[in-house]
Amino acid sequence: MIVGYACGYQLDQQIEQLEDYAVEELFVNGDFRGLLNFVKAADEVVILSWEVFSRDYRQLLICLNQLEDRAVYLTVLDFPELSMEEWRRIFQWSLRNERLLHPRLIAVGSEAKRDQRYSLFSRELEARIIYREVLRSLLAKQPVRQIANYQRLPIETVYRIKQEVGKVQLAGILLVCFLLAIFCLKVVENYFDQIWLQIIICLVMVVIILWNVLADSEEEPLVKKKTDK
Repeated sequence: MIVGYACGYQLDQQIEQLEDYAVEELFVNGDFRGLLNFVKAADEVVILSWEVFSRDYRQLLICLNQLEDRAVYLTVLDFPELSMEEWRRIFQWSLRNERLLHPRLIAVGSEAKRDQRYSLFSRELEARIIYREVLRSLLAKQPVRQIANYQRLPIETVYRIKQEVGKVQLAGILLVCFLLAIFCLKVVENYFDQIWLQIIICLVMVVIILWNVLADSEEEPLVKKKTDK
């Protein structure tokens, strides 16, 4: 069984990536003890990064030992090629050389800032081109992981762009609903004199339209997920 675990910052994004990985069971909000009690030997535990457990290397080694005691496999989506034994050596080395890690952590933070250059209004022409290509792929309903691999981008960057697209789409839906409410109000005025009745009818129509639009946008991912299973 594939079991996902999400905790900490950007929880919605973690859950979305774990669902793309087709996890069969998902534990959230720090229920690590529940995860340990649930998994069985040969199960696969999937996390986005080790930060969902802790940022302290001693605590991470404890978590690693507990997972190994359950004889499970571990997949870290940020570095899926590393085995549990390789992670153990990394954490042990990090404990011995903790002072040397600070420059590397600063460099990683700089890389995260450079990731923000991919936008529609970026000063770099190449970044704008890549952003538009990712945008077209997302609108074509291509999988996020496939887009990231094709464009050679971190999967977090593609998820960020996807979230931006979702916000723009939601803003467009709300704007259309607002305009429809005004149109409906003008139409209803010709048939009803009571102002309260006009408002109720307009609100009902807008809610029905908004619900249908949002339901249609969620239906396709659900169908796709069932098909993948």
